[in-house]
Amino acid sequence: MDDPFAPPPAAGDPFAVRAVSHPYATPWLTIEHRDVVRPDGAEGVYGIVRVAQSAVAVLPVTERGDVTLVGQWRVPLGRYSWELPEGGCPGDEEPLAAAQRELAEETGLRAASWMQILSYDVSNCLTDETATAFLAWNLRQGPDAPDGTEVLARRTVPFATLLDGIDRGVVRDGLTIATVLRAHQMALAGRLPEALARAMLQGA
Repeated sequence: MDDPFAPPPAAGDPFAVRAVSHPYATPWLTIEHRDVVRPDGAEGVYGIVRVAQSAVAVLPVTERGDVTLVGQWRVPLGRYSWELPEGGCPGDEEPLAAAQRELAEETGLRAASWMQILSYDVSNCLTDETATAFLAWNLRQGPDAPDGTEVLARRTVPFATLLDGIDRGVVRDGLTIATVLRAHQMALAGRLPEALARAMLQGA
């Protein structure tokens, strides 16, 4: 059977690129400006945000089915956000190592058991950023070491409460939502260790 998600035979970049410039760059991102000919033949522009690091997130679940969240002020949105422990993964670091580092830095937690559960393109019309998410369990507490740019709070809630926060629209971080819903789907489908899935699904 053919792959139903294979690109069609004529797939390819429909924009003819006339010129490329980079009017803004920091150690974290570069803005790429393209002068293009659009698919309809008209002259146009295309802007791309190229990021220096991919994103990683961790869903840390206790044996009781509780999840530790991190709260912080998100400057671009101008509001507070509760989300999973997350951070950047440089190109020379494996996503799992980055996830383990971010979990320890932001929460002080270490996990004996890890599973990659998700990888996706964050906003593919605007940026080349990708994200990878992990489920972590068999946790133990250690010291945290947040980044100097972060003012973090922590809160531990049942997995079912986190699902409810997503349902009510008060947990809005995209990487958190995607990771939690993926983990919930895997728990329901029997694709997680039985005891872990049972703890997560209590009250869900």
